[in-house]
Amino acid sequence: MPDQASAPPSDAILTVPNLLTFFRLGLIPVFLYAAIGAGNMGWAVVIAALGFVTDLVDGKIARRYGQVSKLGIALDPLSDRLGLASGAAVLIVKHLSPLWVVLVVVARDAVLVLVGAPVLKARRLPIPPVTKVGKYGSFAVTVMFGLFLASGIHNISHPTHSIRLAAWVFVVISLPLYYASGAGYVRAAFASLKEQNDAERGNADG
Repeated sequence: MPDQASAPPSDAILTVPNLLTFFRLGLIPVFLYAAIGAGNMGWAVVIAALGFVTDLVDGKIARRYGQVSKLGIALDPLSDRLGLASGAAVLIVKHLSPLWVVLVVVARDAVLVLVGAPVLKARRLPIPPVTKVGKYGSFAVTVMFGLFLASGIHNISHPTHSIRLAAWVFVVISLPLYYASGAGYVRAAFASLKEQNDAERGNADG
């Protein structure tokens, strides 16, 4: 079947990608309970991996089968942010990664969500679309968090030091990408604001 990504977003709610996103959102409290409540990092990592896979699959299904929806466009990044926030909470509570690593990731998202999004909404401007750098950065941060989480599994024999080393490799890779993508979104937002201001100024002069 040909790719139908060019079709305009629909108003549909119960699409396969949206159901996968709902499922991923439902996994978040289960993940938190497994990691913090039950203290079973093995199950927590499995649940996190399942959420990661659904995140990879839902977008591909939406684009390939023409199931891109307005709800999905809004819900998917929200699910991603909540998933990262829950992972960050576990890393902090379980002391599985340096605090500064988590704070650097959270700070970038906090600025975009708490400062950038309200400004764009107030000016009735669209949220900048996800870029390739943004996708790569989010992927690398997710893998980094997953590796730090996996280093906390103590009930099976596994190379903890090797896992933590791999996590640090992804720290070096992911943080520059994550902030580069954030800077790209800020530039895109300012460009939209400038375009809107220029249009308003032109209308006023006319």
